[in-house]
Amino acid sequence: MQIPIKKTLDKIPGGLMVVPLFLGVLTNTFFPQVLQIGSFTTALFSKEASSTILACFMFLIGSQINFKLAPKALKKGALLLTGKFIVGAGIGLAVAAIFGPAGILGLTPLAILAALLNANGGLYASLASSYGDETDVGAYALFSLKDGPFFTLVALGASGLATIPFQTLLGVLIPIVIGMILGNIDPDMRKFLGSSKLLLIPFFSFPLGAGMNLSTIVKAGGPGILLGIIAAFTGIGAYFLLKLFKENPIVGLATGSTAGNAVATPAVVAAADPTLAAVASSATAQVAAACVISAIVCPIIVSYVFKRSEKKKKVKQSIARTA
Repeated sequence: MQIPIKKTLDKIPGGLMVVPLFLGVLTNTFFPQVLQIGSFTTALFSKEASSTILACFMFLIGSQINFKLAPKALKKGALLLTGKFIVGAGIGLAVAAIFGPAGILGLTPLAILAALLNANGGLYASLASSYGDETDVGAYALFSLKDGPFFTLVALGASGLATIPFQTLLGVLIPIVIGMILGNIDPDMRKFLGSSKLLLIPFFSFPLGAGMNLSTIVKAGGPGILLGIIAAFTGIGAYFLLKLFKENPIVGLATGSTAGNAVATPAVVAAADPTLAAVASSATAQVAAACVISAIVCPIIVSYVFKRSEKKKKVKQSIARTA
């Protein structure tokens, strides 16, 4: 008996990423002990595995970047970073200015900024590799600056208490650079490594999901779900910036998510500014919920816009041929 698993995944928006991720969430929620069996099972499927596999993925992506295209990747990374910050900070600071520290609909400015000024790098890399080219994925090298609480602190007016995590950025760059060197030295290696990159997507997606839990959505309630939906649309800023600079705008939408590491941001910010300690706990739960919701909604948005764009191109081509 044969089951068309691959064809089914291809029909689901971002299926190669979303389905394994959601299975990871379900496993961690209902059968967490399975992830702790030990040996190869834990090494491959637990949340700790995602970093290693994702690092390998970034190495393979790096091998596909031609040295001549590196400046373009940095340009795109700057546009992605700027677009994400403008939208995230704009929403968070607007809520703070209008409604004050208490926020609106149960969402405080702290929760909003922590969730919207971050993005799931693994999700972006997966979507960029499916809907963009090597420079779109390589843009993550600069876009990774959004990790951590730095931009949240900047948006809250506390940038003097934070420093740019240069060592973390360097850690992201090294696998990509080594891959770039290898791919540029030997075209055959570039071809060989490029044929393997898509294979790793479900393998780092499942561990990413295994670091999330459905109970976080229940604890966060409606505000957490709402925050996740809002986060899924924050890629609109990068979309329009890329379009303005005549780059592929679709990958801009792939920045519409909240990264798992953003869950720690409210506590870090509260440590820097004790006046926010009272809302840090609820903000943490809401940001965690946003991680799960946005990881599911974002690929659907990207896939929908991509298909709509392709449909418009076909219509224009058809009109041009008949003219």
